[in-house]
Amino acid sequence: MPYFVDYLPVTSGNDLTLYVDGKDYCTDLFLALNAATKFVTLTGLHFMQDFDLVRGKGVVPGKSGLARTLAITAERGVEIFLLVNQFWEHETEIWDHDVKDPIKQLIATQGELWGYLPETYRLFMTLAPYKNVHCRTQRHPNTHTFGTHHQKAIVIDDKVAFFGGADLTFLDGDRWDTGKHTREFRASDRTQCFWHDVHMQAKGPAVQFVRDNFVQRWTGAPLRTLRSGGKNILSDIDPSPPRLPVFPKPKPYRYPTGSETPDQPLVQIVRSMPAPDPIGSSAAAQIATTATATATAWNRVMPRWNKSGSPWERSCKDAYLIGIRAASRYIYLENQWISDEDIWSELASAAKRNKDNADFRIVLMIPHEPLFAAGMGSNQELFIGSELEGVINASRDEGTFGMYSLLKYEFASGNGQLVGSNQIYIHSKIMIIDDEWSLVGSANAGGISLEGVRSGRDRPDSELSAIILDREFASSFRKRLWDEHLELAVDKTYASRDADHFRRVAGKRLSQRVHFFPGYDNIKHGRPTIWSSDWLQRTGPPKVDVTTYKKLSRIESALPGSTFWPTLVPAVFKAVMYPPPPTGYRFWYRWKVQLNYDLVTGSRSVDSIDFKMRSLRYDRDEVYEYSDQEAVYIGADTARAINSEITTDIAHGLIVCRVQVVPMHEGPDPNNVAHDSFVLELPVMFLEEELAKSDLEDFRKAHGLPADWMP
Repeated sequence: MPYFVDYLPVTSGNDLTLYVDGKDYCTDLFLALNAATKFVTLTGLHFMQDFDLVRGKGVVPGKSGLARTLAITAERGVEIFLLVNQFWEHETEIWDHDVKDPIKQLIATQGELWGYLPETYRLFMTLAPYKNVHCRTQRHPNTHTFGTHHQKAIVIDDKVAFFGGADLTFLDGDRWDTGKHTREFRASDRTQCFWHDVHMQAKGPAVQFVRDNFVQRWTGAPLRTLRSGGKNILSDIDPSPPRLPVFPKPKPYRYPTGSETPDQPLVQIVRSMPAPDPIGSSAAAQIATTATATATAWNRVMPRWNKSGSPWERSCKDAYLIGIRAASRYIYLENQWISDEDIWSELASAAKRNKDNADFRIVLMIPHEPLFAAGMGSNQELFIGSELEGVINASRDEGTFGMYSLLKYEFASGNGQLVGSNQIYIHSKIMIIDDEWSLVGSANAGGISLEGVRSGRDRPDSELSAIILDREFASSFRKRLWDEHLELAVDKTYASRDADHFRRVAGKRLSQRVHFFPGYDNIKHGRPTIWSSDWLQRTGPPKVDVTTYKKLSRIESALPGSTFWPTLVPAVFKAVMYPPPPTGYRFWYRWKVQLNYDLVTGSRSVDSIDFKMRSLRYDRDEVYEYSDQEAVYIGADTARAINSEITTDIAHGLIVCRVQVVPMHEGPDPNNVAHDSFVLELPVMFLEEELAKSDLEDFRKAHGLPADWMP
């Protein structure tokens, strides 16, 4: 039974550490960086300089920020090479908010991508004084169709490698989280959900392949750097990137024979790597104009250990297919995206192949709803309906196959009343087969991670994952994930009854995390799903119960219960929505703050004045019109304007948010006619500025602020 890609080496004698959710990974990375003596290489989709690696009670925020940690490491003489994906060919598109391409414009306006390049610039500028810190960006060959360098890998001193699904950022969502998935110690004002991810650490022979991947990335394609004296990331090529350390000559490679067994632990590093731009392209010509390069230098040279003979690599996809084909007891696939047609076909084949096995199970875990901030906010249910039906039809019975997602409902500590809900966003990219075989890394099971877009099948995102053939590792891995998701202890030895726990608990109680994925649930119960255009044409969209949303949703302030409001402190207001939007729908928000709302009579004053609020995520005041911004605050200009209008010691106000429930493929209706909508309101009070400042000492005490704090 083949367990590995036959054109790549395998390694033995590795020491592996698994990280479920971000906390332990970040802590161990912090310790490893502080122990580095020679060099560090880092590559990722994004890094944020103030991302704290260590958090908890008694930990001072900022002490373990990424930039600070790297700077301290550099001060010890350690050479640091930082390689970050660059989304945009022309950085002025981002700085000037002038994206012309309609696809990029859609992605940028629906997500946090406006912030990626400026945050990269901030990190580079912070580390610029250190001559032994070399910061570069790299643009994917298919950046015009939004290809990315998606690997998340760090190598320290050629001894330890970290890789998996977690970036060190809280743009799009704070990657630091724990298995309890609480708001404590997280940047909850910057993330719309809890975050589930998987990462790992390797020590041993596998490290050299993670390192070689970085060498190929650093030396085989154009790098960009800071413009001298400018504020932007450079769009031109760095003519002479810093040289990497000289690495020891590798030992002879060992390739799989097909006779490997799970009793002899082995690790294989697999990748997705795009083909280069062809000679004569604009990118090749650009590098040819530099003093030290020719057009042929643009061609990436595959590491000597890759025997495929192909100019691009798809071993991440091969790994998924190999694992599924080996399954005889169960398949557990937990992934941000499961959309690859070949993977779905193999899942259906596995169900059919094991139809006589009453204990065979396929358990899939994906996000309940798309993360709109992470780019194109399209729900997988729009695309995988027929694939889902294919696996269901190939299965022995209803118990064979289940597809699930994670939601967390939050309850008040006093009376147990439901106060809100949020998804636990599945960002991991893992698969476990039969308690014997595991796959961990950065490659999603679809999208552009494995082969690229249809118009560029040889241009996948760059990805890095690991196949682990190890019975003890796989068994412990499955148990750790299922214990967390099911919130109960399953057996370390696999039994189908443990897989059946997902079906038993899914959606039964609000206190349970596990729920059926909406598309799967609809198909299993004979309900049409939003991906069925025929059904939409026949019946129209499902009815939205606005009354329920208005009753259970609310606006929540960052200073709950306070009588002191934003003239003194930048209070954050967030729309907390319950229940989640219907299948195939999303929320759009329109915010304003209203002054002179009559709190006594419960009506608006005739001389009410409306003011704009600002998006917390983007720090812009576009939220006066419909946007996807669920968290806002009152900016300094609005605060000054409110103060200028206050004629009494205390003025009443109202935070107003109109919410539209809109199909994902449509935009909001500014006239509130085409879509169901409702209004959330939160009464507030504003203190006249001088009065507020006169009570400043009491305010500091009431909110635990330092004695030198000033508004």
